[in-house]
Amino acid sequence: MRAEPRSVRRQRGVAAVELALLMPVLLLIFFGIAGLGRVYVVDLALAHAARAGMQYALASNTRDVALIAAAARRDALPDLPGMPLPAVAIVQRCADGSPYGGSGPCAGAASAPWTYVEVHASYQLGAAFVPLLPVFSQPLRLRQSAVARLQ
Repeated sequence: MRAEPRSVRRQRGVAAVELALLMPVLLLIFFGIAGLGRVYVVDLALAHAARAGMQYALASNTRDVALIAAAARRDALPDLPGMPLPAVAIVQRCADGSPYGGSGPCAGAASAPWTYVEVHASYQLGAAFVPLLPVFSQPLRLRQSAVARLQ
């Protein structure tokens, strides 16, 4: 059996050193992609939840904010366990989008104010969702909203 030349043994050592130097960078990239993927999934789930609350209000023609918030939360629970109830507001605005003062007709073509439902969903991701990235050392709060005019 013949001994390996010295240059072959050096090449093996160089490959191990290169791997040791690049592994932290590769892990940082991997966990960064995984963390940003989680942020995207949570943001998408929040958008769906806000939209589900708004659709419930439109389909049932209700102004009960507790039922609307419960419908939005029910939609989000499979993806976002522990999500707080979304904030729901029933507001009145004039046709031009300005807030309705509460008395008298609106200025402009439409004299009666329009009624809108606004669903605002939020979720806080803890700092542990990407443990290796110092950029995400603070909790990250994501928000989504949906607004529609009620009949």
